[in-house]
Amino acid sequence: MPQVQNSSASSWLQIQSILNSVNHILIFLVAAFFFVLAKSLDFKETAMHMFMTGIGFHVLMAQALMSHYKVNPITRWISHKNKSRYHGLLQLVGGVMVLLGGLGKFSQKDVHFNTWHGRFGVAATFGCAASIVGGLVNFYQPKIVLKKLPPSELRFRHNVFGLLTFTLGMVAIYLGYYSKFFTRHVDNEFIPALMLTTTLVYFLTIIGPTGSLLTKLKYRRQKQQQQ
Repeated sequence: MPQVQNSSASSWLQIQSILNSVNHILIFLVAAFFFVLAKSLDFKETAMHMFMTGIGFHVLMAQALMSHYKVNPITRWISHKNKSRYHGLLQLVGGVMVLLGGLGKFSQKDVHFNTWHGRFGVAATFGCAASIVGGLVNFYQPKIVLKKLPPSELRFRHNVFGLLTFTLGMVAIYLGYYSKFFTRHVDNEFIPALMLTTTLVYFLTIIGPTGSLLTKLKYRRQKQQQQ
């Protein structure tokens, strides 16, 4: 039985490794597409908004969420502490890009938030700002915060809120493919491929963080039962 379990675990790790490699390829392709599209439109107005928020969420934050994933070929060889730094740097840069891209759109007079894309975009932007603050608190763990919450609870809440914010951002991007901007500037027959790619990137990205969250949740319940 132990040999069967070890074999199953090894096979699952190999599958995860393949899926993670596929995810990196998809993320690279999306980044290239967003850049080429925005550049063709001189990075003006909505094109800049699309580029900043798309790269911020779809590329940098996706990579940040996978930084502690043990099958990630980019980070698997570095220490846990450096993985945390890598994660924090990508989250910070990605978060700033999302905020700038979102605020740039908010400042335009013709913006209306009566679409689902706009509503999810606003929620994702504010969630991103809160995630940056929460990430800094989780990384530096100031004493005033630790008096109320233990480090394990901080990490758990950071994990939950990070996944929620990433979900909001990816949903906003997915809904953005229905917008006039995309239907006007992108071949309509190509848009379903973008939707599929975004869906795949989302689900492949959250495999690691979801596993980590479930482990933290199990530990959290054990602590609560002991109290």
